[in-house]
Amino acid sequence: MLVVAALVLGACTTASSGDPNRASGAAGTAATAPRGASTTVEPERDVVVAGHHVKARCAGSGPSVILVTDYARSMDDVWQEIQSRLAAQGRVCAYDRLGVGRSDAAPDRQTFTSMAGDLEGVISALGLTRPVVVMGHALGGPIALSWASKHQADARALVLFDPMPPGYLGPKGSLVKALPPPDPGDPELSNVWRDVERFNDQRTNKESLDPESWTAYERLPAMSVPLYILLEAWPQQWPAAVDAKKVDATWRGLQRGLLALSTPSEQVSVPTQDAWPTVIENTLRRALMS
Repeated sequence: MLVVAALVLGACTTASSGDPNRASGAAGTAATAPRGASTTVEPERDVVVAGHHVKARCAGSGPSVILVTDYARSMDDVWQEIQSRLAAQGRVCAYDRLGVGRSDAAPDRQTFTSMAGDLEGVISALGLTRPVVVMGHALGGPIALSWASKHQADARALVLFDPMPPGYLGPKGSLVKALPPPDPGDPELSNVWRDVERFNDQRTNKESLDPESWTAYERLPAMSVPLYILLEAWPQQWPAAVDAKKVDATWRGLQRGLLALSTPSEQVSVPTQDAWPTVIENTLRRALMS
């Protein structure tokens, strides 16, 4: 599956980059820790945030952890078994954002700031004890960072899986600049452009994300929340017309810039797809000690 589905439009594929659910049943043989025990996930809850109904579910007990999904992906799409595994370490909750899954429809306009406000509302509505570890997948990264920038005292740590770094997406982002022009004779490249343009248009974005959100994201202030960024070690795939090495180098360079947003921060390499669950568990264990 083309990486654009993973890095731009994660909702379009179950093979999303860094997808914790895709590898949730793997043994994680490339990492050192044994597979953790699973904890039963509780029934779904309906909580009200600023007048909107949001679906959530929790598992386990202990220090608080909340999971933030990728673009247009529900908690069922992404977390599933991995949530029950992480719940061996704490009180782990997931939720569907507005416009996603079984939560209320998204308003006509959302921003990372408004989504972070909803995250704050969910944390409060679920009665999670603070400080909280926020774990974000792909587009969940900007939301988690936007929340932490305003709630540093309530953030124990951030653990982000292949997060969208500042400067990569959006109408003025590096990805758009790196893509060759659309070519009617190249269906794969044309599909990439179609999806990117739909994503960058608030009217066709599945979560009504205002594209100016990416500019605001680039202006987040530095913070002191411990930050762990988990990145796949292998390069992503692109249509033949795209300079894949250049795009991958840009992506990884921007991830290094993202690390500079917080101190202390650390990049954690995920060596194989099967290693994702164990690397996530090990990193959460460290984050809970922050």
